[in-house]
Amino acid sequence: MIQLLYIALYLFYVALFIWLISRWKFFAIEGVSKKHLALFFLLKVTAGVALTLIYTYYYTDQSKADIYRYFRDSKIISSVLFTDPIAWFKIMSGIGMGDKDVFSYMLDTLHFSHPAGDLVTNNALLIKIISILNYFSFYNIYIDTLFLNFITFMGLTALFKMLRIFFADFKALLFIPLFLIPSVIFWTSGLLKESVLFFGISVYLVAWFKGNDSRTLANTLFMLVALLLVSLIKIYVAVLLVLCSLFLPLSNSITGLPYPLARRILLYGFIVFIGWYYFGANFCEKIIYKRDEFILLGLAENAGSSLDTALLEPNCGSFFSVLPQAFVNSIFRPFVWDKGTLFQLFFAIENGMILIASLVGLLFYFKRPTGSKLWLMLFCLSFAFTNYMVIGVTIPVMGAIVHYRTIATPFLFLAVLLMLDTEKLKRYLPNSAGKNNS
Repeated sequence: MIQLLYIALYLFYVALFIWLISRWKFFAIEGVSKKHLALFFLLKVTAGVALTLIYTYYYTDQSKADIYRYFRDSKIISSVLFTDPIAWFKIMSGIGMGDKDVFSYMLDTLHFSHPAGDLVTNNALLIKIISILNYFSFYNIYIDTLFLNFITFMGLTALFKMLRIFFADFKALLFIPLFLIPSVIFWTSGLLKESVLFFGISVYLVAWFKGNDSRTLANTLFMLVALLLVSLIKIYVAVLLVLCSLFLPLSNSITGLPYPLARRILLYGFIVFIGWYYFGANFCEKIIYKRDEFILLGLAENAGSSLDTALLEPNCGSFFSVLPQAFVNSIFRPFVWDKGTLFQLFFAIENGMILIASLVGLLFYFKRPTGSKLWLMLFCLSFAFTNYMVIGVTIPVMGAIVHYRTIATPFLFLAVLLMLDTEKLKRYLPNSAGKNNS
């Protein structure tokens, strides 16, 4: 009976979100059918259900599944509200977390706390978000996932609206990196950090572009809050986002010239300072420490997709020695001939198709971008490759790489699209172009 009530509630929320997509002005985009947006959202919904089912009935050890680790701790924190509201407020705000009354509740959580020096990831914010969603889902993981799907979809839609001016003659191309890459859909549709990361990155970029036209306090606050959101999930992604912002367009007009070089140099100085503040002089050491942590975890759990089991000295020499292989692992692997599960074979085929399509597109439809389009392409490339670098060095486990690199993949593909002659490409795809832009 309870399961039927959950199913009914789930279907109610799905219908509500579809209704919002069809009626809310936010989703009204010139030249884009709301039916297409609803379909893209339903793809995320389906992927969210599939991901949860896989980690429920295929990988049955829920103690090793991230979605259940976060969900379990979120239920503990949600229940605190009804027994000790003051302690709940301290947990949610982070103020007074060391108090005795709070500490007694936190003892029951297993994954909420994380090493303060970990520059790769943090669990607390995502668990807090799920804790709030629990009050609307009645502690159901599938409904929590549905809510997070809609939040992420809103961010991606906002980013689509902002970037479509770069693809004015073929907007449908922009659907691919934002809504249609299978692995990205899959890994950003569950109770995982990537869902929140894509929302935060999207809001940051939208606020940046809006700030070019109108440098208001609201735009600045949105950008800073979004950056804080990303940093509280994965600090290294936030730092790379700021560092690569050197290449973001700074012009008042999307087709005009960027600000003078001197202003970019000043911006770069500020960005380098922020990067140094977060990473400090121990960047190489922290990265290698995290790599060794993943290797030890893989050995402890007998991970069949480990790519390296050698522990390294935490220094820059070790960092640069593994860098070439790290790029190969994070960008090109798994190869279709690598041993692994059918799950990994699927990602290998998908990744190969993306790389081949990118190469073919650049060979036959390359057109050098100019102005703001050039700067955006440089941002996408730098953000993608720096993420590939960190992921490849710190995570020598194939099963984890195919998950974590979903942050980089859409930006690499977007960079490729920005280098294509979309008018020429559209002429060879008249039917699909016409349908998607009607």
